[in-house]
Amino acid sequence: MKRLLLGFLSGVAACLAHAELAPVATTPTTPYDGPAGAWTLVVLPDTQHYVDGNPEVFRRQAEWIVAHRESHAIHFVAHLGDATNNNSPGHWASVRDTMRLLTDAGLPWSIVTGNKDLGPGGKAQNRETGMNDALSSSDYRNSAAFGLFEPGHLENSWHEFETPTGRHALIALEFGPRDAVLEWANTIAAARPALPVLVVTHASLHSSGTLHGSDPAHGANPKSYGIGREGGANDGVDIWQKFSSRHANIRLVMNGHVTGSGAARLRLTGEAGNAVDHLVANFQRGVKPDRGFGGGGYLRLMRFLPDGRGVEVRTYSPWYDDWLREDAHEFTIKFSPAPAR
Repeated sequence: MKRLLLGFLSGVAACLAHAELAPVATTPTTPYDGPAGAWTLVVLPDTQHYVDGNPEVFRRQAEWIVAHRESHAIHFVAHLGDATNNNSPGHWASVRDTMRLLTDAGLPWSIVTGNKDLGPGGKAQNRETGMNDALSSSDYRNSAAFGLFEPGHLENSWHEFETPTGRHALIALEFGPRDAVLEWANTIAAARPALPVLVVTHASLHSSGTLHGSDPAHGANPKSYGIGREGGANDGVDIWQKFSSRHANIRLVMNGHVTGSGAARLRLTGEAGNAVDHLVANFQRGVKPDRGFGGGGYLRLMRFLPDGRGVEVRTYSPWYDDWLREDAHEFTIKFSPAPAR
């Protein structure tokens, strides 16, 4: 109760500092202005400070997604990790109850581990996680097809899902994926050459707009945690070199984790000459500016256009019924031509 009260008071303080923002009382109805044939991928950035002190914000996000599934043509929801703040059973129970709102509504979704989801107290000293005690593979039953790196473990998964622009694949990878995980991911992408592939992990792009690990000054590198010593871990540079640069069908790599501004993007060219866009989104407490209530409930709404190439990225909070309009939060990317089918 004390933690919840502190979370609420910190949210109120941030709102007072940004007087234009105030929570709305109920889930807002948000008009849709996309063209016919477009569809939406919803990205859930780090929820650790919602689960730890502001669970009503996380629940509002899920309720908004469910309420707008049809009107916004939402076809998949991807969680970027740091679902919890300390890898505790209580935090995972909160994650389970919220994410299952999506499952019960028939929405396919994925989740990955962040550093806060690993080891005692969420310190990432090892890869032990409460994720698989709270969630199970049945939570992925709404994907058209899915598979796991290891049976009974949701930390690494692949999904196929139908959209108005055709079937897509999404590969979701643990924080600081091990070499064996990246080798597995290579087989998944290579086995689907005709499908556009989206990649989700917790740490890939730094908020500076460079690959995480490309600068010694980058903090919170996966290799700097205990998992880097126990079984190894790969950072953003490694993921690119060992996996995501190697496949012509990979379009997009998304992550959370880093603070600073909490938003950046980078376009790199893969070995086949294809553009691979990297996007980071994180709004948790500690990201500047502080938007209150553990992060303000902002979602990434990624609208895939009917041409199969354009993606309009928007950033919206159903907690405040507010859009972030700066270039870091509202932009359009253009994929390479789709692979031959």
